[in-house]
Amino acid sequence: MSNSLGKGIVQRLDGARLNAATYSVHGLETRVYADNHLLALAIQDFLRSFRDLPGDSPDIEFYLLTKEPGAEYGPGDHKGRGELLYDWQVLRYRSEGQLRYQEVPGGGSVIADPEGGLAVAFVDEAITACSWSIAHVIFFPIWAQMLKERGVFPVHAAGLERDGMGILFPGKSNCGKSTLSLHLLRNGYKLLGDDTVFVRRGESGTELLFFPEEVDVCDETVDLYPQLALARNLTEDRWQPKARVNLNEIGPNAVVESSPARLLVFPVIAEDGKTRYEQVNPTEALAELILYAFLFMDPRTSKENFAILAELVQTVKSYRLYMGRDGSELAGAVDEMAAAV
Repeated sequence: MSNSLGKGIVQRLDGARLNAATYSVHGLETRVYADNHLLALAIQDFLRSFRDLPGDSPDIEFYLLTKEPGAEYGPGDHKGRGELLYDWQVLRYRSEGQLRYQEVPGGGSVIADPEGGLAVAFVDEAITACSWSIAHVIFFPIWAQMLKERGVFPVHAAGLERDGMGILFPGKSNCGKSTLSLHLLRNGYKLLGDDTVFVRRGESGTELLFFPEEVDVCDETVDLYPQLALARNLTEDRWQPKARVNLNEIGPNAVVESSPARLLVFPVIAEDGKTRYEQVNPTEALAELILYAFLFMDPRTSKENFAILAELVQTVKSYRLYMGRDGSELAGAVDEMAAAV
């Protein structure tokens, strides 16, 4: 491997016994190495839909190593000092030249060369059994940055498709995206993602790319899909206490791999319980969309990230959907918005 992360890290890797797995994510090959079977299984479960045979040369290489006592970034040459780009309490993200450092207090740390497609994580042994935290807090932020370097950008959103029309539903956690998605699935839509969707430039405009993460399972979810009751993942996890289920459990034809973006809908829970919608102009849509686009993570890719989102709001209609309690009314409102495109 490249020694861009420091000779000490190279030496640590040379002496490690590693499990390797390959994932092809929308044409980009990620190879994940782990020195602990629990770390390997966390990513295997997270990226299960993308498992593939190894090619000649991966676009991204990500190493997950159990952290040695007393080591901050393993025996590497770098200590993570540099410009603080983001501090989310759970996660701190710094830059120093071409390198990026991610610190998860009480969880571990990552050193990466995103442009070079290389990252090494050192994971505290205490959380190796917390698969959600490994995948979402340790692995995903740096991995997503490496995807952004290669033209694939994540958005905190649900995505659905019907009849070749991709609809993006950006929104924060607990805004009703999961419940809305499941109501639409029951009404003939297919799923691109429940909480994260990737976007990239396509031949005919912005393309939405699926990312089938686990869905948070609550009693209302089970009412919609009773088969999910037995498929719930009830493993306790430090940063994700909710029960979860993989989207593949909903049914073999529930997801679609990609779709051209044709509609942008911002969901909010209606305080009066009544479903309705209103059109949003492109300027307002862009101002809201960038809140969910991980732009904060790294200035290296922010300009390109902003440009693709600006193109999206100029080429699709945007609406705000006030979500009431009646699932059939929700689906009907989305049908009406789609028919107006």
